[in-house]
Order: sequence, then structure tokens, then C-alpha cells
Amino acid sequence: MNNQLNRGMGKLILVAFAFSGMTALIYEVTWIRPLQLIFGMTIYAISTMLATFMFGFAFGSYAFRNIADNIKNPARLFAGLELGIGLYGLIILKLFSLLSKVYLNLLGVSGFQFLQFVLVSSVLIIPAVLFGATWPVVNKAYSKINGLGKDSGLLYSFNSFGAAAGSICAGFLLIPLFGIKFSVMATAFVNLLIGVIILIYLWRKNGS
Repeated sequence: MNNQLNRGMGKLILVAFAFSGMTALIYEVTWIRPLQLIFGMTIYAISTMLATFMFGFAFGSYAFRNIADNIKNPARLFAGLELGIGLYGLIILKLFSLLSKVYLNLLGVSGFQFLQFVLVSSVLIIPAVLFGATWPVVNKAYSKINGLGKDSGLLYSFNSFGAAAGSICAGFLLIPLFGIKFSVMATAFVNLLIGVIILIYLWRKNGS
């Protein structure tokens, strides 16, 4: 029975990590639009988004590398990270609107564009770090079940496939059909759902 539960947990982590990758790219695509209103130009919005996310991914992975190795239940930590991402996703559009009011007061200040970059990055860095932290945590959780080596590539491929699907869904389905606000809210709900499902599975596993 224990092997069955372990296999089930491994499959759940793979699917959850794919959906996590999907949400990351949906956020990147959907957040470009409100950032355009702040920067006034698409190129600055995209550059800030990519730079912050790449730095956040790197820092999150680095910061959580030892935590992932030493934590007793990495799957539970993965669930917590997804819940954090989802909760932040529910409020980030409000934060963007507040940023617009702040930067209007900075017009004409020397180094205005750099200040814009710092302000926007300070909002984006939190989910970026949380997404980055999922990498070592998920790798630890999954390899603990199935062994290290080829499974890291499997995790990467599932996450990358989800990311590709997220880009397509955001650009061609969600935004054209439902708009920015609904798309972001729905994506945040997916992150929350990932966390809740994993926690429920762990609870049932420990209770069996």
C-alpha cells in the first residue's frame, strides 16, 4: 500500500509542477498589460518582467537549496509555496494600481525610469522568488520517492511543458476571452488549488 501511495504522490507532484509552470507563464503574460500602463512602453515592461523573474527564480532556488535538503516533508513546503503564490496573485493587481499612483508623484525626478524599475521589481520579486524556490523543493520531494538522476529531467520537462501551455492559454484564450483581471484571479486559484490538493493528499496519506 505504501508503494502505491508513493507512486500516487510522485504522479501528483509531476502534474502539480506542470500546472505551477503554466501559472508562472500566465502571470508573466497577463501582468505585461498593467505594467505597460506604468511604464508607458512595452519594451520597458517586458524587460522589467523578465529581469525580475529570472533573478527571482535564481535567488529562490539558491536560497531554498539547503532548506529543501534538510526539511522533513518537502511536498508540504511545495504546497505552502503554491499557496503563497496564489494569495499574492489575488492582490497583485491592486498593488499595480497603487504603484501607478506612486510613480505619478515621481514624474520629473532624476533617474525616473530606474525608480520605476525598482518599484515594479519590488512587487514582482516576491512571486518570482517563490516560484524559484519550488525547483529545489519539488526536486527533493520527487527524488525522495523515485530516486535522483533521470527524474530531474522529467520534472524539468513537465514544468517546461506547463510553461509553454501557459503562454498559449494566456495569449490566445484567457486574455481575449475573459480579460486581465479574471485571468489573473483564475490563475491564482490554480496555485491555491495545487497547494490544497497536495495538503489533502498528505493528510490522507498520513492518516491511512
